[in-house]
Amino acid sequence: MRTADSILIPLVDAGCLNGLRASALGSRYRFWRDEDGMRHVFSVYGPENAPSYPDAIAVVARRTPAGSIAMWAGPTGPAAEQAARRLDGDEIHIHVLGEQAAPALRRLLARSTQAPRAAGTEPQRPARPEPKPVLEPVSTLHRRAA
Repeated sequence: MRTADSILIPLVDAGCLNGLRASALGSRYRFWRDEDGMRHVFSVYGPENAPSYPDAIAVVARRTPAGSIAMWAGPTGPAAEQAARRLDGDEIHIHVLGEQAAPALRRLLARSTQAPRAAGTEPQRPARPEPKPVLEPVSTLHRRAA
């Protein structure tokens, strides 16, 4: 299994903090890349001692030789602990969202806390921003005008 194989969880293991790799703190932090390509630093805890925060996202992860694999994402606290036990997760990674939280992490947390849907109904997906137009260099524009 590759680190990009996180089933249904749009997070990819982006490694540890390079500056702390050799120190005791190196294993305490992990980067995850969200579906928008942004990297976020998470604190790493054992499944039995992860704290609970009101505005944070937890990721239950399993360690593999290729890196960590996200198996579940949702709120911190009892839900994360139950998911870690149920999925035999090795660690719980926690990211406190704060005031300027990344939209992809907010969406992921919102999906995990939604009430179950009736059978056959599709979830509402948030609208994706329109792609930005590609701008040509000024030198190209001058050549075309001539």
